[in-house]
Amino acid sequence: MAKSNKNANTIVAINKATQNVFGLSGNEIFPFDFDRGGKGKGTTYISYIPFKNIITTTVEISRTVEEADLLDAIVIKVYEELGLDAALDYKITYLEVVGSTSENRVFNVFVVDSQILTSDFDAIAARTGYIDYVAMAPFLYESLYARGLLSKETVDCFIYLQRDDAFLVVYQNGEYLQSRQIRYNLKYIHDKFSELIGNRLEEETFDHMLSTYGLNLDTPAERDYIIQIFDEIFYYFNDIITSLNKIYNIKIQNIYFGTDVGEIPGVEVFVENTLNLTYQPFNFSVAINAKDVEHLTQFDILMFLTAQHYMLTQNDEHNYSPFRRPPPLSQRNSGKLFGALGLGLLLGLAYPAYQYGYGYYMSIVTDQKTTEWRKKDAELKKINDTIKDLKEQIKQTRKFFDVENKVLTERQDLLTGIFDKKVKYPMKANAIYDMSNLVNQNQGNIVRIQDIDRNLTISVRTSSDKQMTKLLKDISNVKPYAVYTRSIALNDKNSTVKFYDSNISVEISDEK
Repeated sequence: MAKSNKNANTIVAINKATQNVFGLSGNEIFPFDFDRGGKGKGTTYISYIPFKNIITTTVEISRTVEEADLLDAIVIKVYEELGLDAALDYKITYLEVVGSTSENRVFNVFVVDSQILTSDFDAIAARTGYIDYVAMAPFLYESLYARGLLSKETVDCFIYLQRDDAFLVVYQNGEYLQSRQIRYNLKYIHDKFSELIGNRLEEETFDHMLSTYGLNLDTPAERDYIIQIFDEIFYYFNDIITSLNKIYNIKIQNIYFGTDVGEIPGVEVFVENTLNLTYQPFNFSVAINAKDVEHLTQFDILMFLTAQHYMLTQNDEHNYSPFRRPPPLSQRNSGKLFGALGLGLLLGLAYPAYQYGYGYYMSIVTDQKTTEWRKKDAELKKINDTIKDLKEQIKQTRKFFDVENKVLTERQDLLTGIFDKKVKYPMKANAIYDMSNLVNQNQGNIVRIQDIDRNLTISVRTSSDKQMTKLLKDISNVKPYAVYTRSIALNDKNSTVKFYDSNISVEISDEK
């Protein structure tokens, strides 16, 4: 039953082959009922184009063709090679084959009749209002790599059998490489088996037998027949895979084999023995209850994965829906028109409103600035008055300083004169007295005395150099005198009398 309470965040997968519709909300899958599910804005609808409705081919285009002309060149080539009816409209898309060694550019081309595309989905769109995403069957496998379920470092082959359709797809490094239509669908296997046993089994009975027992049927004859059929099928697969490996210079590593009836027990033996490749179960899941949902196929799972990736990226490169969800009103032409009209009206009202608002704003600013100016002007007047008072104080201070400085200078001169009379003159007199005594003690004579500041220069004469030397030594030992003399000269101009002269400079210090 449909669970409309989950409709706000629901992905709805519409399976064209089984005619089943399932919803995915959160981590749970459930049958979806259009009548009860409604057309919720949070619902994403997805379906796919069966491989049998797709024409695939490969074309080569000269590398000299400009990118702007590439689509036209491919379309013309496809119409010529496939003999398409020029009166019909086709949706043609293409992918370039990466790593091709051909002199020309190689493209995989996909052709869908636009009339069939529209007619196949208009009934669905009538109930849902739109279909968000329609994928081509071979591109559903991209979601396995985009959602991180498979590694992009391998070359994988996917084989899928449906009731009236079957195909093989090869992916290299997570990207589509090539696909092939397969004539061995589930209907063919059912018809062939019924023919061999001579009994027409009901479709549901055969599907149950195939999914439950697979190639391990209890009856030996029936087991031999089913093995015979799959032996033929896998030799056919082997021819296709060998051809693809050779043409594209690849080595397919893994085989994912799936059907609308589920896994077929025993198929892995054919994959490993006939194809000599690694069998991988085609069994992916997006919900915790996937195994409990009846008639749910792996194609439904692929559609859920593709829709999840589309909701994240909004990438419409491989979206073939003729009934896409309308864009938001702001992105539609009518929305843009309404937006332009509204903007024009807004601009028309905005200018006078701006003038009024700006005038009111300026009046407020003017009042504020006037108040600030008055306050600053009062502060400036106060500062000017203070400066004037300080200048007057400086002037008066300078006058007082000049008077006091004159008095101080006069007192200093007076004290200097007193010092010279009271101190210097007695000290020099004492010095002359002391020098006279020392000269007399050393049997010398004072010839001349000169007084310069604190220095006395005394010219002394002795009868021998020893007397002169002793005199100088005695003077040096007496404080506070310091003796300076440059030389002791022998005066022998008078041959009868010899004497020694020396100019002795005596500095008078203050020490006693």
